[in-house]
Amino acid sequence: MHPELAHPEIGHAGIGRPGAAHAGVGLLFNGALIDLLGAEPDAVEFLSVIPERFWQDFGRDRAERFAPLPDEVAILDALAERHTLVAHGVGLSIASGSTFDIDHVRQLAEWHRRYRFAWISEHLSAVRVQTEVTPDHHAGLALPLAWDRDLLDMLCERVARTQDVLGTRLLLENGVVHTPVPGSDMSEEDFMNALVRRTGCGLLLDLHNLHVNAVNLGLDADRFINGLDLDAIGEIHVAGGNSLFGAYLDSHAGPCPSAVFGLLERTAPRCRNLLGVTFEFHETYFPGLGDAGVLGQLQQMRAAVGG
Repeated sequence: MHPELAHPEIGHAGIGRPGAAHAGVGLLFNGALIDLLGAEPDAVEFLSVIPERFWQDFGRDRAERFAPLPDEVAILDALAERHTLVAHGVGLSIASGSTFDIDHVRQLAEWHRRYRFAWISEHLSAVRVQTEVTPDHHAGLALPLAWDRDLLDMLCERVARTQDVLGTRLLLENGVVHTPVPGSDMSEEDFMNALVRRTGCGLLLDLHNLHVNAVNLGLDADRFINGLDLDAIGEIHVAGGNSLFGAYLDSHAGPCPSAVFGLLERTAPRCRNLLGVTFEFHETYFPGLGDAGVLGQLQQMRAAVGG
């Protein structure tokens, strides 16, 4: 095992020792936050950035596949001067059966060497599928997964290789379940625990995703959390959503519901290796939040984790 996998990052500048009492509070960066962060740089202990926002991917059939976006990279460089950064990937699609994009992992590793992210996370999901036209068609939403042993074996190999290339532990995030797959070999939480045991990876617990599943499917969020290896949780996400045509969506549409803060209050103190709690919102909803609304969410997060 890589040394950093046995001893994951717990003392990065700007983030304290692991555990809820020392966990940092952060924001998923978007362009609407630039002025707020300029005026209140100490409002957060870290910023989470989506690395795919800072490069152009021309596709796997191109000799020169990736190109940095100069204006976006300039913003990232400026953020790195003032903030601890963590990476939250959205493009790997590690659970896609048709492909494993190791070049995407290598690209992320290059950016990790440049910015030394305090930790790196990705989604435990499949969004890319192979078609007759392209091997990388994006489905537009996370596809349902069967929590079975075949998927576990495939993912263990991929997670181990990803961590080896990155040179650090990977945190994997639980997702929204749109259409559960019947007849799985195990529950989602048992599947995630097995992945942790076999690969040494960590978990990113998205409490709003759990809330979405509770509203739409009747899932018991507390029971799900109680079934997880809470020592594996390195980061927690909170967010807001809205309803459309009778379904509740993980749209990151403004402030967190009170139920999500309740989950945070009950869960964070039990996560002995928690490094940070991150508020996600989509920039199109910033006018409804404003600076005061964002700062208010951070204050509630700190209160929930006892900071």
